[in-house]
Amino acid sequence: MKNAFGRSAMILLLTATTLAGAACSDSDSESPPPTSPELDAAEIAAIEARADEVVAAGVPGVALVIQAGDQTIRIARGVEDLATGAPMTPDHHFREGSVAKSILSSIVLQLVDEGRLRLSDTVESLLPGMVAGNSQATIEQLMRLQSGIYDHVNDPRYLEPYLGGNFEYVYTPLQLLALSNDHPPVFAPGERFMYTNTNYTIIGLIIEKLTGMPLAQVAAQRITRPLGMTQTTMPLDSDMPSPYAHGYLVGMGEPMDVTRISASSTFGHGNIVSTASDLNTFYAALVAGKVVNPARLEAMFTPDPTIDTHYGMGVWVWDDFPCGAWVGHDGSTAGYDIYSYSRRDGRRQLTVQINSLTGDDKAGGEAAQAAWKNLIVAAACS
Repeated sequence: MKNAFGRSAMILLLTATTLAGAACSDSDSESPPPTSPELDAAEIAAIEARADEVVAAGVPGVALVIQAGDQTIRIARGVEDLATGAPMTPDHHFREGSVAKSILSSIVLQLVDEGRLRLSDTVESLLPGMVAGNSQATIEQLMRLQSGIYDHVNDPRYLEPYLGGNFEYVYTPLQLLALSNDHPPVFAPGERFMYTNTNYTIIGLIIEKLTGMPLAQVAAQRITRPLGMTQTTMPLDSDMPSPYAHGYLVGMGEPMDVTRISASSTFGHGNIVSTASDLNTFYAALVAGKVVNPARLEAMFTPDPTIDTHYGMGVWVWDDFPCGAWVGHDGSTAGYDIYSYSRRDGRRQLTVQINSLTGDDKAGGEAAQAAWKNLIVAAACS
């Protein structure tokens, strides 16, 4: 289950575009948007039916919130706890995984605006001697996942404490970095794209060094408090605020409750706990230029044209999605899978969450994965 600790499942939205024909056509994205972005009763019922299909396919629970203009659509199905059968609600907290990358990239771009670092600064210049290979990678290459630095989650030692049942085992960021340092770089900086969580562990350490504060405190000061994201934290332990959805590892026999696997294992790249509504608030503010200087948003939302990728700086960019251009991030961490995106024009935000994940970043079996894709497309393209 090594991929379940913060590895992105970006391919889902890319392949999901082939499923979107029933919801919207390519011509829809070229025509002017409707006068109102709000969904009618039939469209909402169709999304609810897709959510029912996800649970029927074996996923314990699903919670989603869609913000369409002034309309807020809140849907939940299934259970948050298999042991008690307690129902899922849209207000349950989830471990949101790689959404943290969008938050950290936003903080970096704020620091750049303040003159406290440059995107061309190297890892070595900011953290001398701490990265063994490819220490000349730049901050921008880290954020764009082009550093070539080995991903610590691929080291077999990474999961040993948790596979042994010690869910509350605490990693320090330097221990995570040490796992990566034991491996040679995969390619030279800037050569190509490779999803590497270690990049954002390094970025987290850089943010802490430049600000002199713990990462969670920086995120609260610069992002969550100013935006009113009262349900969002960046913990480094096993606890979650109530109400929270239990997370389950599936595909290996009976579902295993892995809720309490320590968030320290995902420092920087995935240690965020939040709700669907809070994440919608973040991405709506981001595309509106309320988080990052609007003059920097175009660079943040533009993939490197020399590399075949849909990744900007801490965000996936889907300009070719059949029903508009979207930016945001997915998040897969032990027991949880989420998608949180905003249309580039700000007309819709959606966060869709489930409390199950296989070891290879799937919602469950084939039926569950297909239903999960269909739900995401329906929520985006109704």
